[in-house]
Amino acid sequence: MALNTSILLIEDNIKLANLITRYVTPHGYTVEHKVNAADIEDIREMTFDLILCDVMLPDGNGFALFPKLREVCDAPIIFLTALTDVKDEIKGLDLGAVDYITKPVHPQLLLARIRANLREGPREYDCSTLSIGDSLILDKNAETVTYQEQALNFTHHEFELLWIYAQYKDRPLTREFIFNELMKREYDGLDRTIDARTMRLRKKLQGLAIPGLSIRTVWGKGYVLAYEPPTTVEHSS
Repeated sequence: MALNTSILLIEDNIKLANLITRYVTPHGYTVEHKVNAADIEDIREMTFDLILCDVMLPDGNGFALFPKLREVCDAPIIFLTALTDVKDEIKGLDLGAVDYITKPVHPQLLLARIRANLREGPREYDCSTLSIGDSLILDKNAETVTYQEQALNFTHHEFELLWIYAQYKDRPLTREFIFNELMKREYDGLDRTIDARTMRLRKKLQGLAIPGLSIRTVWGKGYVLAYEPPTTVEHSS
């Protein structure tokens, strides 16, 4: 029997979610159930030993959600889905999922798959590097930024702010959120340190002239690190 083993279940089918929960709980597993992709914002301070994720969710799909799940948790991920095409299974496994189970789910088989994947032990995921596009790479451990294999000069303060923006690329971040992430304390509503540091970082990125990369102000929402890969336009002769 499992002991204090925690499972995150992301499944919009309440009946199926209840069935899975009722079946695995007596075997020593605790289940945290979320019904859609947006709900995973609530789990950032939680830890799990394994994740069961439906592929077709009301507000997205599990394949698109996978990178975000990997940001907040390094537990093995099993996809649950009604998609039976082998191409979908290959896609899920290529993303990094440890297993792919098609519906209808047989509870005994699901339990066996859970046990098998947990027996294999935790997998190593490299969360110390981030890439933006094909050429810009951030290394958190070394605090280095390279573009087209050339090292760029960033100070410690510049790098830690850029790292936060890069983690949430193309998503607006509020001043309060950035402050809490950066300073590790509550925002008082008055401090403008984030604005000043963001302006300096924005100016630095402008000076580097990396195509398609910029920090933008989203009025009423905050700031966003935006990346729009340049497109090649073919001219007909």
